[in-house]
Amino acid sequence: MLSYIAVGWTGYIPSACGNTKLHIPEKFAPYLWGFSSKFLVRMDDANTRVILVAVDGGWSEDFDKKQDLERLPKNYTGGIWTNRIDIITPILEE
Repeated sequence: MLSYIAVGWTGYIPSACGNTKLHIPEKFAPYLWGFSSKFLVRMDDANTRVILVAVDGGWSEDFDKKQDLERLPKNYTGGIWTNRIDIITPILEE
């Protein structure tokens, strides 16, 4: 991701960002060029799945409560990391 942070403003997608899955700590997401909508489109074009992990990505920091979801960027379409799918799914379906 450091290479993307360095050159992402140009639209270039480093090869390390392609054909993979990225777990991105919420704390670092704002440093990614075009986050969230443009970045997600670029990663989709690179065949890469994006999963946002709560806070700084430490052990078991997840989007497990309704209040956690309120921190997501407006119209966020990527994945999120959760341990409480039973709580989160009904909220997202509303």
